[in-house]
Amino acid sequence: MSAPSVIVVGAGGHGRVVADALRAASVTVIGFVDTAAVGRASHLDGHPILGDDAALIAYDVAAVMLANGIGGLGEESGPSLRQRVQQALMSQGWRFMTVQHPSAIISPSADIGPGAQLLAGCVVQPGANIGTGSIINTRAVVEHDTRVGAWCHVAPGAVLCGNVTLGDGCHVGAGAVIRQGVVLGDRVVVGVGAAVVGNVTTGVVAGVPARPLSEQR
Repeated sequence: MSAPSVIVVGAGGHGRVVADALRAASVTVIGFVDTAAVGRASHLDGHPILGDDAALIAYDVAAVMLANGIGGLGEESGPSLRQRVQQALMSQGWRFMTVQHPSAIISPSADIGPGAQLLAGCVVQPGANIGTGSIINTRAVVEHDTRVGAWCHVAPGAVLCGNVTLGDGCHVGAGAVIRQGVVLGDRVVVGVGAAVVGNVTTGVVAGVPARPLSEQR
């Protein structure tokens, strides 16, 4: 049975990366939908912009899947736009594809949740668990026995050492490093290039070593 064709929800930068990963994996990308489609170009990277989300009505939910092209910088106050949009579309019967770029290195013993995205050059090691809808972005590393909660974003080049735990909705900025065994609570945001050496229950941390952003003002 052939793989279903896919429509990417969101025609911004992350959507382009997701479409490229799907194309590299020989998945047929029908095009993009985007709420800001009005006034945009008709195509993006060779794929048509089909319109806003209402354009999905022309497609069969049993024959076509979606991929989440909405990125995110972390939202402390509640579910991210990425999560809200995907869950709303799932309530209408749409299924979201798990995306894996062919260059991603994923251990057979890693547990990958539905709708997760494993992008170019990332590494997910033995015993790791990646939650529903989470992004492991370009060249990010998730080491052994690390748990990444649902709807997290591990940004390009970030490193989660062994036995790290991320709660749901966390954002780990590009190039940040989380020391082995550290636990982050739900929706913790880690700044770009930070070095997190101790547990963080809430809020935003940045710097080397990482400290709450409120202490740096």
